[in-house]
Amino acid sequence: MAPPTKYGSPLKYDPDLCGPQKHRSCTDIICLLLFLFFLAAWAGVASFAYRNGDPKRLILPVDSYGHRCGEPDLINPNLFFFDLTACLRPDAIWRGCSTPQVCVSKCPEDVWIAETYLSGVLQFNITDVQNHLICYNEIIVKTVVDKNTLQDVVNKKACASWYVPSQSFYFRCIPNLKFNYEQWINNYKQKFGLNVPFSTEMLNQSARTMQALNVLNQVAQDVVHDLDATWRYLIIFCFAALVVSFVYIILLRFLAGIVVWISILALIALFSSGVFFSYKNYKLLKDNQYGRIVPDSNSLEGKVTQLFNKWEFWMLLLVVCAFFLIFIVVIVVFLRSRIYLATALIKESSKAVSSAVSTLFFPIIPWAVQLVVLLWSISVFLFLYSTGTDDRRIEGMDGNCICTGPYQGIIDNTTCTVEEFNKFCHQAGDVNSHCYTAGCAIRSLNSTNLVLYLQMFNLFGFFWGVWFVTGLAQMILAGTFATWYWTFHKRNVPFFTLSRAIFRTLWYHMGTVAFGSLILAICSFIRVMIEYAEKKVKKFDNAITKAIIRCCKCFFWCLEKFLCFINRNAYIMCAINGQNFCTSAKDAFQLLMRNFIRVIFVDKVTDFLFFLGKVLVTAVVVVMSYHVFTGQVRLLDDSGRDVVLVYPWLPMAIVGLMTYIIVSIFFSVYSVAVDTLFLCFLEDCERNDGSAEKPYFMSKQLMKILGKKNKTV
Repeated sequence: MAPPTKYGSPLKYDPDLCGPQKHRSCTDIICLLLFLFFLAAWAGVASFAYRNGDPKRLILPVDSYGHRCGEPDLINPNLFFFDLTACLRPDAIWRGCSTPQVCVSKCPEDVWIAETYLSGVLQFNITDVQNHLICYNEIIVKTVVDKNTLQDVVNKKACASWYVPSQSFYFRCIPNLKFNYEQWINNYKQKFGLNVPFSTEMLNQSARTMQALNVLNQVAQDVVHDLDATWRYLIIFCFAALVVSFVYIILLRFLAGIVVWISILALIALFSSGVFFSYKNYKLLKDNQYGRIVPDSNSLEGKVTQLFNKWEFWMLLLVVCAFFLIFIVVIVVFLRSRIYLATALIKESSKAVSSAVSTLFFPIIPWAVQLVVLLWSISVFLFLYSTGTDDRRIEGMDGNCICTGPYQGIIDNTTCTVEEFNKFCHQAGDVNSHCYTAGCAIRSLNSTNLVLYLQMFNLFGFFWGVWFVTGLAQMILAGTFATWYWTFHKRNVPFFTLSRAIFRTLWYHMGTVAFGSLILAICSFIRVMIEYAEKKVKKFDNAITKAIIRCCKCFFWCLEKFLCFINRNAYIMCAINGQNFCTSAKDAFQLLMRNFIRVIFVDKVTDFLFFLGKVLVTAVVVVMSYHVFTGQVRLLDDSGRDVVLVYPWLPMAIVGLMTYIIVSIFFSVYSVAVDTLFLCFLEDCERNDGSAEKPYFMSKQLMKILGKKNKTV
């Protein structure tokens, strides 16, 4: 028996140890009750948010007179600008322009200029004019019965004096950039002999800040087109990712060592190719300082093309590929023996997983639950955020708007209410009318302290919920794989191992999972609060505050990683021995610290090998998709016609992301299996000595690598 150390005495032989303890009791019940109480309170917060909030308020625009477009029931959802040339600021489309704005049912589809009627070029027609006028309200439209009344409402800016064909973009009317304004202006001048109140340059300037959004809108349409054309292929590649993952897992089961080393060599070859290809392009573009001349383009594809024709990009890619290549080579050279042990653990994990194939698909359930928690949190956040009160400020004050009483001398950006503004302010020369050029507009939503606290509660609930689901899945899988390890004759492993682990965890240890997830949730919440505080104190930035915040961020990041490590192993020990969180965490920590060298090298090398496997499987599927989406394979739509993709890299990126998620789900099972078997392996080494009375439970391959063997009687 080894002497005691500062991390406790080595574990003693236990003749009754043959898997997870059958006789156990509920653990950490108080934490479970606290978690259930928290869920009830979270439901109460959601109920409050759904009763008082409306996310539509966050996207619907507000006109110059304080009306939110589209309320109620999206009757007039679009915001119309009287003078588009006033919308020259980059944020004008969101913050508003210095021109009257009203809510309309639809954006104008043709050109209309009041001057053609006022100058007498066109005969005044009441019906035609009233049908084209866009005014503060319908009452004003009906008052226009002749040239004088038309001139009056135009001078007062109660109605738009002109407009051009527009299109709705996020409920805002912006110029239709497909309309040929230059040709229309020339025809207008030739026909009527009048100058228009706008020019092509003015419209282009007013639309330029909005054009980027329009380009994004076009990109979105192209993306929808590409996704609509390739969604069947994306599903096929999802199944391909499943097949490749299964093939890789089967190879790990029988040829773990060969697969691991082929994966390492494949990555070395991949990064070597990256170094060669990057250097080749860097050298080519560097020799020709300007590279291949590529015209400026605002399109995303044009930007990417320009990037690929810069030698700086290839130099950066060369450095990145060279770094990873050197890193992998160093790992292989200096940790060969640890890689052999890690490979043996991976092979053991493959055997454990193959004994309960259902464990491969089990992570889909907690992943779906985590997605529900995420969507729930986002929904509560949006409804809570929309419960704030409107922050209304004066906008557009000029000599045409006269205010009296408490609003006398009022200026822009002053707090106001619609009722008081309409009561004390009127159009110059008409005390019975509202101001048309100015208004009490909504600038933002003000949240009360209560809403802020509820948002923080919702954020904390998100962290606790996600960490709870993660911990629950880890403990269930740990119980399954521990049963396999501590069964001396592996063919005697119970058939319903996973089902028993699920029942055992849900019935006895949800309190322990709640305890561990609470600790992680607190740490994650503090990290977010530090990020929030960093943004708030930016205007007071100095070297001391920056240093303090960065130290805090670094400390809590390290703390969270350490707590994740402790929690994971605590769940494993709890799944085996059935003790509470604190006892399990202490036992796991002491056991790992007594084998510190093995933990650092074997466990982390295994994680590294799993990462290589993820990258390799993802790369294989992405390369397959490359040959399909770049035109080397014929793509057909529903009617059998050929499809040409606008952005072929987009479905490739989606395939890569989906493949990595699928592979990560599968390998998360392997990760838990390795950690569980590694902890069991360390305990096995301490409890047993290989004699007939105390035989090792580990495989013959592990015993061979460690120079151990079981003695027969």
